[in-house]
Amino acid sequence: KPDGAPLLTETRRMTFHAHPMLRIIDFDFDFAAIEKVVFRDTKEGTFAIRMATPLDEPPAKEKPGALPRTGKLVNAQGGEREANVWGKRSEWVDYSGVLDGERVGVVMMDHPGNPRHPTYWHSRGYGLHSINPFGVSDFLNDKTQNGSLTIEPGEHARFRYRVVVHPGASRARLAELYKQYTQTMS
Repeated sequence: KPDGAPLLTETRRMTFHAHPMLRIIDFDFDFAAIEKVVFRDTKEGTFAIRMATPLDEPPAKEKPGALPRTGKLVNAQGGEREANVWGKRSEWVDYSGVLDGERVGVVMMDHPGNPRHPTYWHSRGYGLHSINPFGVSDFLNDKTQNGSLTIEPGEHARFRYRVVVHPGASRARLAELYKQYTQTMS
């Protein structure tokens, strides 16, 4: 608050997994309200990564001298590109392409125990890769909808996400990785 008094406490656990081909990080956020806390409805994202410029989606018209863009957004339902991923609900979204001559990707996963699972996505073709369970009015283009979340004093809200950096995994492999994720967290 403006006087420096806390509204909530955050307990964050990050778990890094060893794997020969993947880099896996689990994020577990527990928010405990000291006073009433409201996460307001906004499309601006909650948990995000900014991708390297070569992983942006290719523009409709390349600018002369610009770095080539090779990125592609894909969600668990098979939606491709920003138009079919942004504002949609999905268990996971992958952002992949070619960086320095190598296939790479970053898939972000929403745990089934999270509020509003499957979550909404604020992932954009210009390299923003973001999970957002709060921007419901923008995602549905309906200002009568309210995506805010209130935590009363003494209550908790828990959010769990997995990030997997991979060497260009297929959609089937990503689905398999997601299934493994849902079976490992309590």
